[in-house]
Amino acid sequence: MAGKLRNIIEDLARDYLNSALTLRYDICTCPICRNDMLAFVLSRVPAKYVTTEQGALHTIIQQSRVEHQAAIARAIIEAIDTISKKPRHELKEDKSKIFHLLLDKIKEDRGLDFSHYHQELLKRRVAIRLRSTGISTYSDYLRTLMNDPSEYDRLFETLCINVSEFFRDPEVWHKVAGVLKKIIQEKKEEHNPFICIWSAGCADGEEPYSIAILLKETFGDLLADFRVEIYGTDVDDKSLKTAQKGAYTKQFLKNVDKTLLAKYFDYEDGGYCVKKEIRQMINFGYLDLTGPEHKQNVDIVFCRNVFI
Repeated sequence: MAGKLRNIIEDLARDYLNSALTLRYDICTCPICRNDMLAFVLSRVPAKYVTTEQGALHTIIQQSRVEHQAAIARAIIEAIDTISKKPRHELKEDKSKIFHLLLDKIKEDRGLDFSHYHQELLKRRVAIRLRSTGISTYSDYLRTLMNDPSEYDRLFETLCINVSEFFRDPEVWHKVAGVLKKIIQEKKEEHNPFICIWSAGCADGEEPYSIAILLKETFGDLLADFRVEIYGTDVDDKSLKTAQKGAYTKQFLKNVDKTLLAKYFDYEDGGYCVKKEIRQMINFGYLDLTGPEHKQNVDIVFCRNVFI
């Protein structure tokens, strides 16, 4: 008796679709819409039938995954966009409107204006918190923030992506050294002893400390002729507290060679603490870049973490 025919493409499309919808709280993902999206994909990608009795079924599935994943992915993107814009049922709530109410609530309660952030990226980050808390809608999450203000701290940790380390991308710092040398030279010619550097979005402080160490290493005693101010600002209070302490585990110092490690860090409790002479060069503080206030008369601004 012949085995039952099975469309491998349908199996793959269903898996990919479920994965794509995992963090999509901004559209309807009800069973009706999911089935419509799947049907849309299957209308765009040719079927591939096999019988369930085939011994090499696993191999065939893997081959099909490699051969058709790009076409399926493109079809899924189109399906989600098409079906979510015109679902064949009445929507219970305007998810876009509720999302912006959520942003308004954050601004009202905590003063952070996320309306200028990349909206799709912002939705994905908020979705991580919804999934973690087991909440399925923006309106429910809005109520959670109202009833449990401590959730704001966890939300901001997710929204503020702090990915930093000392001298991240070492080749960049060679170019930075060249820029700093040019600034120092211009200051000498102008007889201007004031140098102001701003690390915007300083995360846990690795960037401004790297700048201070680079200045010390590059100019040495010459720095005594200048008044150097380095500002490190961020919207994440937890990160700022970490930055002010200046204590780090070895994983954040992988780009710091042993000479600099011994010269500018103290080994404490299994980690490394930035020496006082370097910590005193940095002024850490809260600053929201989307707000009206900014640092003035700055010679160079570092925005690498901001762009990330």
